[in-house]
Amino acid sequence: MSEPEGDQFSLPTQPAEPKRIPLWKLEEMAGNPAPPEGWRGNAAPLLPGWDASQVRTSAAVRDARAPWPIRLFRALGRMLRLLFKAVAVLAAGALLCGFLLYFHGDLKPSAFLGGPATTPAADVPGPLLYHTVPDPTKPRKPAAAPPKPRASTDHPTPGREESSAPLGHPAPVPAKSGSHAFTVTGKDKRPAAYDPCRPIHYVTRAANQPAAGPQLIKEAIAAVSRATGLVFINDGATTEAPSAQHKSYQPARYGDRWAPVLIAWETTAEEPRFTNYAVGTNVMGLGGSEAVSREGSSVTYVSGQLELNGPAMQSLIFREGMAPARGVIEHELGHVVGLGHVQDPTQLMNPTGVPGVATYQAGDLNGLAILGQGACQPGI
Repeated sequence: MSEPEGDQFSLPTQPAEPKRIPLWKLEEMAGNPAPPEGWRGNAAPLLPGWDASQVRTSAAVRDARAPWPIRLFRALGRMLRLLFKAVAVLAAGALLCGFLLYFHGDLKPSAFLGGPATTPAADVPGPLLYHTVPDPTKPRKPAAAPPKPRASTDHPTPGREESSAPLGHPAPVPAKSGSHAFTVTGKDKRPAAYDPCRPIHYVTRAANQPAAGPQLIKEAIAAVSRATGLVFINDGATTEAPSAQHKSYQPARYGDRWAPVLIAWETTAEEPRFTNYAVGTNVMGLGGSEAVSREGSSVTYVSGQLELNGPAMQSLIFREGMAPARGVIEHELGHVVGLGHVQDPTQLMNPTGVPGVATYQAGDLNGLAILGQGACQPGI
């Protein structure tokens, strides 16, 4: 094969095969992914004194020799590939963090009593915040009857701190409402309540509490005291741990009196009922009191306990502020003084937290006012 005249890089005719390719075709073959065998590896030199490394063309050289539109498209392609990889890494990291936070309990559905005052859609139930947590994996059982008051046989000296008249009076209710329920009622249809003629003492176990815990408890106690007229006295700190078998009379710890209401901050390790992944919620608190009777007297609460989910409350405060967290404590204190759940999303004692309902509403306040107007019980 003869080359055009004037081509100083033309090759002499070679009798051996394969035929060599003139070097002036290097530029044309720069993008060829499969050059002739003689151009690879340790192939024989193309000209005396040349080696293969002198004729290989790198990607950078090819780019430099390519026309500018091709170089631009190649640069854009590389940028798009890098951007795609960065987005993929960020998306994978976000999914992993979300997965971990979900199973840690911090990304549960969060109606939690915060936000605008709207009723949740019927097909999107809000999170259960309190102590009624149905398990959909088990068949439903008939609702248990309210606990029967026991006759008091282990008790302090009767009449301690008893006054001859109620120590306070409920605040006027803003409007009449029957949207309330009571935990226990006696044969006379009157609800079980604390004696309004003596103070209710309470103690706090501060372990696991958020920094705002003392202030939240103080404000919630003030709200229930104002609504009932019952007088609460803070006896300070305690090391007593909550228990399902909480004893209402503990003379070795608290002396000759009914044990104070115990308020304790706990974790899911201490109280497994706080977490229920089967329904995808965190239970924020548990509350209640023990009712006793003596010689046919009315049913009267004498002591109780309130358990609060410390880590979940801290998370709630971080996400939604103090008001919904205080509403959780008010709800549980409602149980302590005798309110039951009411299936009304406009009330704080609704078993499911509703956005915007973060304190006692008209029905709650009517029920609390009734609980504060019990009779004095000097024999208890």
